[in-house]
Amino acid sequence: MAKPTKIVSIATKQTTPVKNPAAVALGRLGGLKGGAARAAKLSPEERKEIAQRAAKQRWANRESKVVGSTADQTMDSKRATRLA
Repeated sequence: MAKPTKIVSIATKQTTPVKNPAAVALGRLGGLKGGAARAAKLSPEERKEIAQRAAKQRWANRESKVVGSTADQTMDSKRATRLA
């Protein structure tokens, strides 16, 4: 069975562009180096600040998530125990 996106592209006569393999390889290479290079450039204080902001955002996202079932509640209590 065809995927819905394939059906839509056929119906609208749109094609996906062909990517240049050399450009894809260069992009991946830069992406692999980027995080390590950025971390090496940051001071310990800057890294700490970034980590704290990220943790704060993760917890904010977690608190805004609606718990729907008892299975979710059980998993949340297990995680809370593990994190404590």
